[in-house]
Amino acid sequence: MDLQVAGLEDLEEKVETALTRIDELQAGTRVTSDTFFSQPFMRDHTEFDSFSAFCTESPWPVDDIGDLQAISRDPLNDYIATTTEFETWETMKTQAAEEEIIDQIIS
Repeated sequence: MDLQVAGLEDLEEKVETALTRIDELQAGTRVTSDTFFSQPFMRDHTEFDSFSAFCTESPWPVDDIGDLQAISRDPLNDYIATTTEFETWETMKTQAAEEEIIDQIIS
């Protein structure tokens, strides 16, 4: 017995949007830090209520993601490991991207 499901056009559009977003992120598209690292993300995974607070409390003068990218990996990863549930900047960024994409699909 074959099962056919109709009315999945909306889901298909959401998946296509998510795939486009994945391509953009992999290509290095600029993103606003407070959108990418949303307040719910920061509250769930860090000691901070926002990405801005995360930057303000860092031991470096940081205003945005670009400033963080310029910091040596070892000290940045130490800060990440101490103040978040992640071990590295890369794992934090990856998790934020995954959650953003999943939110797009289910919303």
